[in-house]
Amino acid sequence: MKRVSKKPKISLQEAEMHYQSSGENYQVDSGESHLAYYRDKHPNHYQILKENV
Repeated sequence: MKRVSKKPKISLQEAEMHYQSSGENYQVDSGESHLAYYRDKHPNHYQILKENV
């Protein structure tokens, strides 16, 4: 059985707001950037942002 990748049903505005709000909880203690952290923790939202830049 093949896995079919589903495009996330998230608007660009929702993804942008989610990214901004996640920055409030992000701690800069590590060397990892917020964008790298966001990419790993929220891949569906990150994909929407990446496609619309």
